[in-house]
Amino acid sequence: MRDRPRILLIGPTALDYGGKPIKQRRLHLPGLTLPMLAAATPTDCEVRLISETVDEIPFDEHWDLVGITGMGSGIVRAWQIADAFRARGTTVVIGGIAASLGEPDWTLQHADALVTGEAEETWPRVVADFAAGRLQRHYRMTRPPPIEDLPEPRYDLMNARRLGVWRPVQATRGCPFQCSYCSITAFFSGRYRKRPIEAVVRDVRLAKRTGTRHIAFIDDNIGVDWDYSGRLFEALIPENIIWMSQCSLHIADRPDMLRLASRSGCRMLSIGIESTNPDSLAEVDKAWNRPERYIEALRTIRSHGIDVSTEMIIGLDSDDASVFQRTYDFIIQAGISVPRVHILTPVPGTPLFRQMVESGRISSLDFARYSGGQAVFTPRRLSPEDLQKGYWDLYERLFSWTGILRRTWRNNASLGLFMRAVVLATNLHYRNHIHHRITPGIV
Repeated sequence: MRDRPRILLIGPTALDYGGKPIKQRRLHLPGLTLPMLAAATPTDCEVRLISETVDEIPFDEHWDLVGITGMGSGIVRAWQIADAFRARGTTVVIGGIAASLGEPDWTLQHADALVTGEAEETWPRVVADFAAGRLQRHYRMTRPPPIEDLPEPRYDLMNARRLGVWRPVQATRGCPFQCSYCSITAFFSGRYRKRPIEAVVRDVRLAKRTGTRHIAFIDDNIGVDWDYSGRLFEALIPENIIWMSQCSLHIADRPDMLRLASRSGCRMLSIGIESTNPDSLAEVDKAWNRPERYIEALRTIRSHGIDVSTEMIIGLDSDDASVFQRTYDFIIQAGISVPRVHILTPVPGTPLFRQMVESGRISSLDFARYSGGQAVFTPRRLSPEDLQKGYWDLYERLFSWTGILRRTWRNNASLGLFMRAVVLATNLHYRNHIHHRITPGIV
């Protein structure tokens, strides 16, 4: 090994229907995992970050150690990349949510070592053990890393030429709710942890130094602890940023929080609507999301100048053939400017996956298909073929020119020109992905 170990950290892209890696020119919503891993890497190492969606992987350069992380169906691409490096004699470590929740043997077939759990505490041990020639096969998180003392993300190592305007920052980890399908809840064991406000502001300022004031808080539920959210939003007001994040619909019950969020620069919240059927919501432990209040709640959020994108699921056990029209009608009526719809996907490690394995309903363990856009289980009231066809037909209607116009025309959020451009660009981006049968939002 050289005096200064060369470490390559890779975020794999997803695979399309034909099993080909999905590529694009810009990474519009980059993740935070690679900059955080780089921050946790000992300073005597040379580190390079690769986001495969926009970067080419330097397979033929010399690397002492390769670390790969990914979510969802990206784990299959991670395995492929690992195999290619190991064939060249390079040591490979794989971690991340998908690797942590799946069976260890699935990943250890492809990697020299597996890291499960949050990596800020584990990764430095991996690097030290590798340098000492005692790399272990499986590194398990012994305790969650202290969220009060996370290192500064290495934004400087991100390929700025390939990024859009948004930079990732994190305020909280996990979500307090226990939705049975959710990989985030499973990965964080239901914990919801909040970073010190001053540390979040520090990272916002670091992100701004890269030349943008547009921040994507990658939190899974940024607006659920009202005391914390209020203090965070207050602290963000002087930073003069535009930001977006994910949040539960509960924030619609707090106009005071919405006013603060808007003043602090919030212009878009992604909200898990999931279903308009109360029975379907109860099946996945989300009965608190009351469909009868959706329209008014969304109108309340938008009245504060904050637009709403939504996540919905089809293929739940109470869904029959009417789910496609009901979902379409709701999205049009509600004027959802950026809707995302997913086929129910039993992610390994979640209660939903265990339930479906026990009932013999898993129809495929080809994890490249676990993208949210393919039926990998046997639905109760639909055939897998009808679910699959209805899914793409629904998306085609929603993102037809007429569908885009009808949805955005009904949107009453008072957005400026920049966010209106973001909404339009996202719709065109998703429309192109739908045409190529790529699940919107997967990259």
